[in-house]
Amino acid sequence: MKAFKFNSMKKMKYRIFKVLLITGVISCRQEAPMVLSSGGTAPDPVRNVRIENQPGGAKLTYDLPLAEDLLYVKAVWEYPAGKKHEVRSSMYVDSLKIEGIGNTEERPVQVFAVSRSEKVSDPVMVTIKPQTPPVLMVAASLQVKEAFGGVSVRFNNNLRANVVITVLRETIEGWAPVDAFYTNLENGIFNTRGLEAEPTTFGVVVRDHWLNRSDTVKTLLTPLFEQKIAAPTPITYLPGDYNQHYSGLNYTYMFNNIYTDYMGTLGTATSNLPLSFTLDFRAATRFSRLKYWMRGGTAYSYNYCSPEEFELWGTNELNNDWSKWTKIMDCKVVKPSGSPLGVLTTLDNEVAAAGIDFEFPADVPPYRYLRWRSNRVFGGLPAVQIAELAFWGKQN
Repeated sequence: MKAFKFNSMKKMKYRIFKVLLITGVISCRQEAPMVLSSGGTAPDPVRNVRIENQPGGAKLTYDLPLAEDLLYVKAVWEYPAGKKHEVRSSMYVDSLKIEGIGNTEERPVQVFAVSRSEKVSDPVMVTIKPQTPPVLMVAASLQVKEAFGGVSVRFNNNLRANVVITVLRETIEGWAPVDAFYTNLENGIFNTRGLEAEPTTFGVVVRDHWLNRSDTVKTLLTPLFEQKIAAPTPITYLPGDYNQHYSGLNYTYMFNNIYTDYMGTLGTATSNLPLSFTLDFRAATRFSRLKYWMRGGTAYSYNYCSPEEFELWGTNELNNDWSKWTKIMDCKVVKPSGSPLGVLTTLDNEVAAAGIDFEFPADVPPYRYLRWRSNRVFGGLPAVQIAELAFWGKQN
């Protein structure tokens, strides 16, 4: 079995995961409280504690004691065994929320009222029984199937919890990480890449930033064979396509393995969107995915003439009549940060630099010719710029 190497996108995902874990660990630390006043007596305890068990924790609502120097209420519990946690709520609200518990076992919770001089009331003991935590809910929803060059993982996350779904594979040395996907989407699907088409036992585990972890979901699958398809030949004589280019930056620039240059159509009064171009792959090809790189730089990524919404069409008989082509899919580029036009975050730049993947539907038949039609560009200009394109699949 060949050694697996992480690509840049996977390294970025693990950096995100590492930051989340560090954030989770730091959030559990408690700094020594600052005493705001001296003297005084301990406040009376809270009264009439009501429990609303929730996924991974509970909400406690209570009646506050009548104490002029009351500062906050805190709840203290133990999870996992031997590790104490606490959460605080100010004197201005009558509830607090316990989160981050990774099972549904009953556990005692102590609730204290605390004064400005850090005098602590007698504890009120309650017992909570958390509902199924998000990590276990997401893990129970997982559907793992073979995909081109790897496996696909479908999930549901009805609570939109922040989780990391990690794909592992079994080797003679033990479990080895393949890919990790951070999400708070309600549902979705993601794919691993770069694996051999041979039977492999895969494992999928779900984690959260409290370090809760699901059991490993195991399955034996054989990734579908895929290869990077050789660069196609652009077809430049179809009258329905737009083949005027800025300073000679024609369609061949999309397949030269140089990511610092780009293909650029000429923006003129007659170059209204949609704009299309056609590619010849020289043989019928079953496509699995494509990767699209925008023109780089802070002025152009998710901006200017970079396609935001486009369509892909296929045929095996070259024809300018759109009715003779079959629409394969609609594609939309989503800016990760959702920030306004012209504003880029580190994540935006990293995703753009790694290239954006689009999956072909599994039932698409082989096609020799593909036609790309840009319907919308990020900057709204009547032109198209693309740094690089790459296609994967299997040729007949």
